[in-house]
Amino acid sequence: MRLAFVASNTPVVFKTMITLTYPNVFPTDGKAVKVHLNRFLCWLRRELGRPQYLWFLEFQRRGAPHIHIMLDWYPGRTNDVLHGFRFRCSSSWYRFVGSRDEKHLAAGTRVERLRNPDGARRYAVKYAAKMTQKHVPKDFRNVGRFWGCSRVVVPQPEGEVQCTEDDIRGLLEGWEFAPDEQRPVYRVLYNQADRFRAYCSNQLDDCSE
Repeated sequence: MRLAFVASNTPVVFKTMITLTYPNVFPTDGKAVKVHLNRFLCWLRRELGRPQYLWFLEFQRRGAPHIHIMLDWYPGRTNDVLHGFRFRCSSSWYRFVGSRDEKHLAAGTRVERLRNPDGARRYAVKYAAKMTQKHVPKDFRNVGRFWGCSRVVVPQPEGEVQCTEDDIRGLLEGWEFAPDEQRPVYRVLYNQADRFRAYCSNQLDDCSE
């Protein structure tokens, strides 16, 4: 839920997605995976000048981890820049994981443009709700975090609304997950911004001062 919240509310617009996979021989310790990921992210910062990013981890059917990284960097419309960046990504990841598989060098990474500005956010939200590829294989240990982001990729409020707790409970009436009277109101109300927009535009009630 936190990943979906961050992806839906960050002002950063992601324009490129990188997918990193492992060869036939892959680590079964999450600490090793995070070392590889950190090396690749450090390389990205040197290569692109500190881009903003959001990454998340999944497991393939064969049990191997793979990582998606979304960037605010855009390779432009010419394929020359994209192809050159793809080659550098492939060779760098190949080197960082210590792969000796030439097939992995050719197919171990994928770089694609995100043509729809909201496509990356929808993909991240869909990933957050998809549990099939989050089941940790029984022989995998120290999985650690499933996702992370750079410092700028944080939720930003679009405005402030002054209202009472009774107002909030009234706004949430009919919501499947609304807290009952004995429970405090949630500090974060996921995907409920439209209710407050309607409240402030007098569609539900007068916005209190």
